Amino acid sequence: MKVEFYYDSTVPPGSAFPCDNAKAVELVGQLAAKGVNAKAVDLKGQQVAFMTYNSAVTGPKSQVRAVFGAKGALQEDFGKNVPALLLFEKDEDRYPNEAFPRSDRELMKLLSCEDTLQALLAKA
Repeated sequence: MKVEFYYDSTVPPGSAFPCDNAKAVELVGQLAAKGVNAKAVDLKGQQVAFMTYNSAVTGPKSQVRAVFGAKGALQEDFGKNVPALLLFEKDEDRYPNEAFPRSDRELMKLLSCEDTLQALLAKA
């Protein structure tokens, strides 16, 4: 498994998809300490690479990437006012199999980056 968290230390997360970036970065560090291939990427005012955004929009099934794409956060928002967590099944995978935050229809709630990282840490 590979975990990538994208955020921007110069832009506060928007109110629609709140995220405690510092806590998320700490959780990513804890996952890495447990041997998971996990990294946090601070965009520092730069736009995320198109290939990264494109993989998040086209890789996962539509149910698990609903925040990103035509009806949600655009490339300009990715990792900025919408911090993004990408989960890859295998380290060498080019496309993630899940992207967060996202709305879960079964649980009927928003699955945040921090909640997902906490759940991953509990399983690691």
